[in-house]
Amino acid sequence: MTVNFFAISCVILTMALVSCNGNPDEQKNREELDGLDSTTTVSATTALTEENEVAYNLPSALQIAYVFKKSGAGFVPELLNNRSNSSKYNTSNYKRATNFGIYSADLAYCLFNKKYQESKEYLKSCKDIGSYLGLNQAFESDNMAQRFDKNIANEDSVVKIVSSVQLKADMMFEQNKQKHITVIAFAGAWTESMYIATQIYAKDKNKKVLVSLLEQLLLSETIIKALKSYKTSEPEIIDLIISIEKINAEFNAIASVKSAMEKDEEIDLNSISITDSELTTITKSVKTLRSKMID
Repeated sequence: MTVNFFAISCVILTMALVSCNGNPDEQKNREELDGLDSTTTVSATTALTEENEVAYNLPSALQIAYVFKKSGAGFVPELLNNRSNSSKYNTSNYKRATNFGIYSADLAYCLFNKKYQESKEYLKSCKDIGSYLGLNQAFESDNMAQRFDKNIANEDSVVKIVSSVQLKADMMFEQNKQKHITVIAFAGAWTESMYIATQIYAKDKNKKVLVSLLEQLLLSETIIKALKSYKTSEPEIIDLIISIEKINAEFNAIASVKSAMEKDEEIDLNSISITDSELTTITKSVKTLRSKMID
């Protein structure tokens, strides 16, 4: 099975976000990124490769963060996983992978909110955990740290640097026959993004944030399928599957979503009606899963 959650969308982000001022293609690139509709932005597809293996195409942590940036979600620093926690996650590959994903989501969240010093610090957290996973080469190649420092106030440049690091990390997991680590890490990044979004929406009741949140919840079923392909790789994966299945079931139980599914209709995220009770149930489940991951 091939799972490229970093590579798939980092290429898109690099092409669209990294352009120099005055470049005639800059506006076109940004319009292409902004023009991604909900089905493209969070595309989670299942396909057969030439080797008849299942390929799950999941968006990157950067792309999910960009979705929430467009929705107008503000920056709430206390929602991030404390950087000092990184030293306590060197206990198992599962713990390393989930929190590598969580810190990747936090890094992307900082980047798109122009919190560049915080971005630098979360990049270091990713590097620290990445070293436990054998990713030193991905973080140390091409003078990454120096280039990040040099361009720290330039969003386009730092996004390019981070997307390059994440692409290399994804390739290294593939080469090291650790595809399951990629899936677990994405589950961590997705959970962190859901946690941040649910908490922000609870405070601001921003309709665009809600739509983006529902958009990301559509990924849960594909994440479950990907995890099930590797359910024997790490003992904790079964419990992770159960937790995400619970969130998926709660999403499917939303009256308007359930009605659309029963009628075999396409779900219109902009017109979904969700009660406070339904959203609170999902919010609690996301928070519980996230707590398990960072404890």
